[in-house]
Amino acid sequence: MSVTRWGLIGPGAIARNFADGLAEAPSGALVAVASRSEARARAFGDRYRLDGAKRYTDYRDLCADPDVDAVHISTPHVFHAEQALMAIRAGKHVSVEKPAGVTAAEVRTIVEAAARERVFLMEAYMYLCHPQIARALEILRSGEIGKLRLVRATFGFEAPFDPESRLFSPELGGGAILDVGGYPVSAACLFAGAAERRFAQPEVVSGTGAIGRSGVVEIARGALTFADGITAEIGCAISRPMENAVYVEGDKGSLSLPDPWTPGRDGGPADVRIHVIKAEGRRIEELRQPEHLFAFEAEAASRAIAEGRSGLDWPAMAPAASIGTNSVLEQWRTEVA
Repeated sequence: MSVTRWGLIGPGAIARNFADGLAEAPSGALVAVASRSEARARAFGDRYRLDGAKRYTDYRDLCADPDVDAVHISTPHVFHAEQALMAIRAGKHVSVEKPAGVTAAEVRTIVEAAARERVFLMEAYMYLCHPQIARALEILRSGEIGKLRLVRATFGFEAPFDPESRLFSPELGGGAILDVGGYPVSAACLFAGAAERRFAQPEVVSGTGAIGRSGVVEIARGALTFADGITAEIGCAISRPMENAVYVEGDKGSLSLPDPWTPGRDGGPADVRIHVIKAEGRRIEELRQPEHLFAFEAEAASRAIAEGRSGLDWPAMAPAASIGTNSVLEQWRTEVA
C-alpha cells in the first residue's frame, strides 16, 4: 500500500498534534508545511525535518506541489472553507479541522466539491477515531444498558478574555459553539444514531446562552430531540469550565466517558475509563492506548486515501455527517443569538 504524503496549512498547536500523530501512522508521512509567516514555516519545518523547499509561505504553492497527496487545514475557522476548496480544486485530498465551515452552506459546498473532484474529505474530529468511542458504541449496541433515552455532553473551559484572540473574535469565527460546540453535538448525534450505525439528525434544536462583550457566544446550553423520543442535553463554553464528559442513559443502565474529547495529555498515552452502571452494580473498563492520540485519526485518513475512499466510515465523521452536524451548530447559534 502506498504512503499518503501530507502537507499542513497553518502550523499551530493542532497541526503539531496532527504531525506527531502522522509520525506514528504507517500509511502517512508529513512532507510539507505552509504558513503566511516565513519564520513559523521555518520553525515548523525544522521541528519535523522537512525539506527546505517544502516550507511554503503561499498556500497555493503547497496545493500545487506534486509531491503532496493530501492537505490538512488547521487555520482559524473562517478560512476553512476557502482553503479546503483551494486544495480540492487542486486535486488534493483534504482533512479540515472542525468546523469545516462557519455555516452549513459552506460545508455543503465543500462536500459537493470533493465529490465532483473525487477526492477524500474528512472533518477532523480526533476523538471519533479513538478506540474509546468504538468500545462505548459496542456497549450501547449490545443492549447492555437497554434502549437509549438520553445523551448528555459538554465541553467547556475558561479562557482569559482577550479581544485579539480568535476565541473572542467575531471576524475569526470565535465563540463557544463554533470552537467546541461541535464536540457535544457530534457525540449526541453519534449515540442517537448508533442503532443504525449513523449520525442521527435531531428533529428539534433549542438553545440558550450568553453573548460576551466582544459579541461572541461565550456560554451555550442546548436541547436536541431525536426520533423515538431520544433527547440530548448539550453545553459548551469558552469562559467557564464544564464537566467535559459524555453520559449515555438507557432504560436498563448508563455509561459515561469522563474524558471523551482529549483522552490523555500531551498527546498520550491515553488512560481511558468507561463507567457502566446497571441495577446489579457498576463496573469501570480501562483502556490503555500507548499511541499518540492523533495517530488513530492520521492513520485512518492516510489509509482511506491510499485505498481510494471518499471519506471515513462511521463512527468517524463522513462528509454527509459533516453537513448534518454543522446544520445543528448553525441552528444552535441562531437560537442563542
